[in-house]
Amino acid sequence: MSWWGNLFGRDPKDLFLEFSPQDTQWRVVTWNFDLQDPKSRQWTIEVHGKTSKLIHWLREKHDELRFFENDRIVRKRKMPGKDPEHMAMMNLALHSTLKHSLESNHAFMVTPVSGATAMDIQNETRALQWIQATFTTLMRALDNIKDKPELILTAACFSGRVPDGQDDVFRVIAFNLDIFFYMRPDQSLQIVVFDDKNMGHGESKTPSYQQIIKVTKPQFYDEITKLVHKIAQVGEIR
Repeated sequence: MSWWGNLFGRDPKDLFLEFSPQDTQWRVVTWNFDLQDPKSRQWTIEVHGKTSKLIHWLREKHDELRFFENDRIVRKRKMPGKDPEHMAMMNLALHSTLKHSLESNHAFMVTPVSGATAMDIQNETRALQWIQATFTTLMRALDNIKDKPELILTAACFSGRVPDGQDDVFRVIAFNLDIFFYMRPDQSLQIVVFDDKNMGHGESKTPSYQQIIKVTKPQFYDEITKLVHKIAQVGEIR
């Protein structure tokens, strides 16, 4: 631990190195979600297992980095200027958490579902076309803000077993869309999409699209994987 860390608490580099999404049941990554001040920028990563850990990076007049464990703050550090080393570590933590979240569902996606019919395949083909068109539109919007710091990315990713619930889900919020991929006990994939256009996140109560997927689960997961990779790339701290 550095002299700075000894004087003011644990070195943030050590806390980054200890942060891991492995052996966790619920993971959340957000970009500028639920901002109190629209001029601020914030990134958060949280993981819940035997212990709960959260990293919060807030950008206002200065960048401030906070580490929490079991809802208790264990380190807070203000940075008077750009700090490339800590930004790189935060971006790595963001990417590694998303990577683990995506990889944790691979076995489910390749497990066959019994009882699929020709009608299921037809419905899934149409559903995949809808998902591809919708996600392409989202990724174009992400490309438009990638190099425009005056524009703000608002997004979130939730994955794992919903706390105090029984659902296993991979959920992505991007712009006005709220996308749920539910991993059902019968090994089917249920896709539910809400459109919160002109409303707050989570305000829409009726899905704009939903479909049960039995045969082509990997193709649908490829599409949400590409979307999450794009969000992570555009949402890096710079």
